[in-house]
Amino acid sequence: MTELPEYADDSRRYRLDARLATGGMGEVWRATDTVLDRRVAVKLLKREYADDPSFRVRFEAEAQHAASLHHPNIASVYDVGESAVSDGSGVPRPFLVMELVDGQPLSALLRPGEPMEPDAARDLLAQVADGLGAAHAAGIVHRDVKPANVLVTPTRQVKITDFGIARAAAGVGLTGTGEVLGTPQYLSPEQARGETTTAAADVYALGVVAFECLTGQRPFQGETPVTTALAHIREPVPDLPPSVPADLAAVVRRALAKDPAERYADGAAFAAALRNPAAAYLEATQVTQVVAPPPVAPPTSATGVGPIEPIYDYDDEPESRAWLWALLGVVAVVAAIVVAVWLVNRGDADQQPDDTASTSPVSSPPTTPSEPTTSATEDATIRIDEGDYVDRPLADVERELGDLGLRVSKERLDNPGDRIEGDVESVNPTGALQRGDTVTVSYWGPLPPPETPSETPSPTPSETPSETPSETPSETPSDVPPPTSS
Repeated sequence: MTELPEYADDSRRYRLDARLATGGMGEVWRATDTVLDRRVAVKLLKREYADDPSFRVRFEAEAQHAASLHHPNIASVYDVGESAVSDGSGVPRPFLVMELVDGQPLSALLRPGEPMEPDAARDLLAQVADGLGAAHAAGIVHRDVKPANVLVTPTRQVKITDFGIARAAAGVGLTGTGEVLGTPQYLSPEQARGETTTAAADVYALGVVAFECLTGQRPFQGETPVTTALAHIREPVPDLPPSVPADLAAVVRRALAKDPAERYADGAAFAAALRNPAAAYLEATQVTQVVAPPPVAPPTSATGVGPIEPIYDYDDEPESRAWLWALLGVVAVVAAIVVAVWLVNRGDADQQPDDTASTSPVSSPPTTPSEPTTSATEDATIRIDEGDYVDRPLADVERELGDLGLRVSKERLDNPGDRIEGDVESVNPTGALQRGDTVTVSYWGPLPPPETPSETPSPTPSETPSETPSETPSETPSDVPPPTSS
């Protein structure tokens, strides 16, 4: 506790009160703006990244991009700065001051195998799409849309957070083509390939979130981040259950199209489809029907001998002359096709040996078998790194370990008073594990009562937190979804 600064800045304006979460690049704290006397959220860049120029540039970009966005479904950014650190390194530590959202991340409301009610899911997802639409209109791509970055208030208002790896699509990117950023479970195929990211990538990621909300599971989940990313590229989207209305299922499937051009153009278009899936489904059906008529081939009937005679009977009319010229054009085309086919067949006969020789190299797909061999090895062993789970919500860790095929045993620890309730303290064992192995996840219990620490004997505080929360952590998340399902 002593190693953490009391204030985020040197001027001692932003007082750090309690740590809320730890992300890939920084820590989020509940804080107080002592000048304006209001509660805020402060994001501090992790110490190990503070002296890395590339990470600092990304962090500063987050402030610039997020501060330019003003929308009810995007968490507001108030201030940004740097502070000196007391570790003697002399490297300043960047911080970001944001709106403090009174709510929970969507990841805390989702339960494996427990889908949300479709209408409630549509409402939440449409709000997220609205916020993304505002960012897309400003030329900004989030690039890391996932349940943990979507906060839901008690009134079911949605706030998108963490534009930490977003970049202006029209500007100079902080990361070039070939560098993959994002969370594998929600990564678009083009992101997995290291290609240029557009608004369609955010649409895809929100489509994955929609699938998870409506089915209780993600569409693609591999044993490792690499196999998960490959699944987004190669595997077809699983069918949604019959409990999901057909029109809504069609909207989600379109958002999950492998080709970005086949998805909704941006968040605004996706939001409109989510709010009125029946109209979106009907429009898609009509487009399909309109595209179908071109194969109707009037020239085919013109090639028949029967219709030709009436044309000559009315040779003096301009309209009939048009039909005559059309007929002659069709005959010429057919003749040209016949000659071309004859020439091709003749060429094939002359080049038969070469074709045979070129056919054998085509069986070069030995590259394909090599991948299943690798994946088979990966299927046998699961590697667990404790650092991937410590200081994260228990529900998220439990779900991810379960997705890997591991059994989870939970152990609650007494909270010394400076830890976040429900955050994971340790994971054991780690390293190479097998499917079905049991992993013990130790997590912090509730904070001890602040009023009776000195007067009440020590046994009382330890009993109070140890019994009360046994129901609270398991019921709190499940109490929230019911309003969602209304």
